[in-house]
Amino acid sequence: MAILYVLWGLGLLAMIGVSFLGTGNVSYALSHTSLDAAQHRAAIEAGVARAVLALLDSRPERRWRVDGMPQEFTWSELPMRVSVQDELGRIDLNQADQGLLAGLFRSVGLTAAEAASLTDKVLDWRDPNPARRLNGAKEREYQAAGYPHGPRNGPFQSVDELQLVMGMSKELYARIEPAVTVYSGRPFIDPKFATRQALLALPAMNAEAAAAALAARTSGGARAGTLDPGIPLGGRAFTVRTEISSSHGVHVHEAVVRLTDRLEQPFWVLSWKSK
Repeated sequence: MAILYVLWGLGLLAMIGVSFLGTGNVSYALSHTSLDAAQHRAAIEAGVARAVLALLDSRPERRWRVDGMPQEFTWSELPMRVSVQDELGRIDLNQADQGLLAGLFRSVGLTAAEAASLTDKVLDWRDPNPARRLNGAKEREYQAAGYPHGPRNGPFQSVDELQLVMGMSKELYARIEPAVTVYSGRPFIDPKFATRQALLALPAMNAEAAAAALAARTSGGARAGTLDPGIPLGGRAFTVRTEISSSHGVHVHEAVVRLTDRLEQPFWVLSWKSK
């Protein structure tokens, strides 16, 4: 019996030891995951800060491009690709007129009739007027179609909100998402910095002309795709895309920032999300 008690006690101690070992492994894994998350967060913040410094640099040759072309560098031993996209190179969902929106929808394959119908629905979404456009949709149409919501009847709060508009599919949204914004605050786009998708929405623009415009930027020298230092940047918005490579793969993050004229607060973060 004494031997049995000893063996039972040893077995119990072994089980307790295994339990502590498992708990220690879990704690280590959680700590390691938290450390990785903190490092990536710091790297993203460093990428955004570096991009803002490059935008504000008074030396033209040191300024970064704002047409989405990436810059590569290493921060704290993490390889990074950071690109800056001027939001004036995208179509503002709250400011664009009927022609520009219809051009965007036609550029991704909709017929003229389909583009006109979807354009009316987008305009009705952001328009506080209760009157419905010819091919648009207001509260009654959303209810009749079985939607759990109606139109906002106000400005789009985010680009993602476009997916709630009647007639907008996931596939169509994925094609036009790179071309649209809610941050430029302008009814036009700047072709010098526009994305390919936004260029295709312009009148008389086709795939060949868009490709030629993008190729001209690539071969335009060191100043191509950069903003002139004489242009005031206060109030202008940019998307900073950060790609971080690690042993776990590539992590992609996008932050939208609006520059200010204040040295103590050079920019505001408008959006912060992983892709």
